Amino acid sequence: MTATSEELRPLWAVRPALPPHPAPAPRDGDVRTERFVLSLTGLLPLVYEQAWQTVLGPGFRLQVVDWRATRPAVQDARLAERLAHESATGLPAGQGPSTGPMCATLIRRDDTTWTFAWRYARELMDRRAGLRLLERATEAYAVLLRGGTPRCPDGAGDLLAGSVGR
Repeated sequence: MTATSEELRPLWAVRPALPPHPAPAPRDGDVRTERFVLSLTGLLPLVYEQAWQTVLGPGFRLQVVDWRATRPAVQDARLAERLAHESATGLPAGQGPSTGPMCATLIRRDDTTWTFAWRYARELMDRRAGLRLLERATEAYAVLLRGGTPRCPDGAGDLLAGSVGR
């Protein structure tokens, strides 16, 4: 996997949790979203999903799609189209009572490369909390790869606006 928690920590200092200028107020029905799009190498998708379930609960599911049959330029266009569509129409309802509007997609690009696209409503958590959850999922994935049993650290529920449901 190319994105490790050590590589993510510097992002916290570079990207503030809130924009430097006040953002325009959302219109009725608009939901502000955060998104992370990562390129991962050598990933085991079922183990990665299990790592996220350790952090967000057993109801969390990754949507896994295989785009290996298409050229990289077409893959990039598809991803941009998917993200633009979600920005225009909003995210699907949450996958569990505690995850709210959230969507996570794992896209197989070739035999070893994956793109992880994680999107969630800003009302659920801010970007800083999203980075912490991403770090915790990365750590849980490493534990699972070593054959261990990861546990959700104390206070994980504090990162979400609601309860994690554990």
